[in-house]
Amino acid sequence: PRNIEIPDIPVYRILEDTADRFPKRPAIYFFGGKMNYGELRNQMNLFTQALMNFGFQKGERLGMILANMPQGVIGAFGAMKAGVTPVFFDPLIENEEIHRQLNDSRVETVVILDIILPRVAKVFPQTRVKKFIIASVKEYLPFPRDFFFSLAAKGRGLHVNIPRQANFFSFKQMIQNTLLDPSSPAGASIGGSAEAVIQYTSGVEGLPKGVVLTHGNLVANAMQAASWMGEGEKGKEAFLSILPFHHAYGMTLGMNLPILRGAASVQLPRFEMGQALANIHKQKITFFPASPSMVEALSTNPLVSAKKVSALKSCWAVGGTLSEETIKGFERNLAARLIPFYGLTEASPLTHGAPVLGKRKEGSVGIPLPNTDARIVDPQDPAREKPVGEEGELIIRGPQVMKAYWKNPEETEKKLRDGWLRTGDLARMDEEGWFYIMQKIKRADS
Repeated sequence: PRNIEIPDIPVYRILEDTADRFPKRPAIYFFGGKMNYGELRNQMNLFTQALMNFGFQKGERLGMILANMPQGVIGAFGAMKAGVTPVFFDPLIENEEIHRQLNDSRVETVVILDIILPRVAKVFPQTRVKKFIIASVKEYLPFPRDFFFSLAAKGRGLHVNIPRQANFFSFKQMIQNTLLDPSSPAGASIGGSAEAVIQYTSGVEGLPKGVVLTHGNLVANAMQAASWMGEGEKGKEAFLSILPFHHAYGMTLGMNLPILRGAASVQLPRFEMGQALANIHKQKITFFPASPSMVEALSTNPLVSAKKVSALKSCWAVGGTLSEETIKGFERNLAARLIPFYGLTEASPLTHGAPVLGKRKEGSVGIPLPNTDARIVDPQDPAREKPVGEEGELIIRGPQVMKAYWKNPEETEKKLRDGWLRTGDLARMDEEGWFYIMQKIKRADS
């Protein structure tokens, strides 16, 4: 559809609505652990209340230094319901950059995976961070998996002793120690224009910048993606959520979209071929958002068998271009349709995609998503639109386009003009409205 109706609601409402419709439907699978939508909503509400008990005020920020795991979803949605802005950090970036981002975002409390803490601990004294909410993989594993995980962690030298200090808190214990009034769950009054999250860019154009995305941005992009999928079988789908939640693609396609669809999210902290294939088979994965490197690995591996991944309907390839040979190899190996998408953090991130059904054009990232306008313009004069077929800068307008860069009005003014987002990508559009990304534009100010 060219346009869809997008409600003016906060992001956490999509979880509440899904929990109302499918309370017993599995929401998250994580290494043998399972949580249904009713339980996920309850965990969100408890975390919201816990943050408010901590003294968090609407508009404050909460750092998230995690892998893909249940605490990432609970923490993000619980924070957003409290009116607190989650700030996502890549746990694998260099200490120097995480130090810069922590200071840039001015967070004072972080939710952090325990095994990451020793590596980055020396960074915190030079930041505003004073409180630590410690998350562990074993917290949401059933017995005896939690016990065996602890043993394995000790054996591999991954066990971490958390300091017994007043400013260190266990994620799970914090929730367990929180009392909730079921008739009146905690939460702030939030509209669609309010800040929802801060996601940092990859830094292709200079240092990574904090992108402020609103509740309206995230709801819009999840609904745009959902409309692209078609009706499907809501409440009966399963997503393989490997793309990191600290990237906009992972947040939208691995976290928000499954919740909107009432789908199960099978969460894995990293891509390992055998583990991914085993989960696609066992959990009957229907949708797999993937990076180009994942697609390329699956397209050439002789161990991949379409019979073992028969439930898989489509793979959405995001974050780069793929050769036609790779696409055909993937579809031959997995007997599932591969759909190229395009986007950027500043657009929550999806803006273009090839249709799920029908034709696909070689080298194209597809057509604009619903409610999205796209133009090809002169990079030196964005007011001048280029003719069909000519190369120029791709600019985008739509409800998914960011509010601003965090505390960076100069860069915001360069990137946003009259609601149009300058992507910095050289592209062209053909006579049928399909877009082709050529290369990143080199700017003197980058």
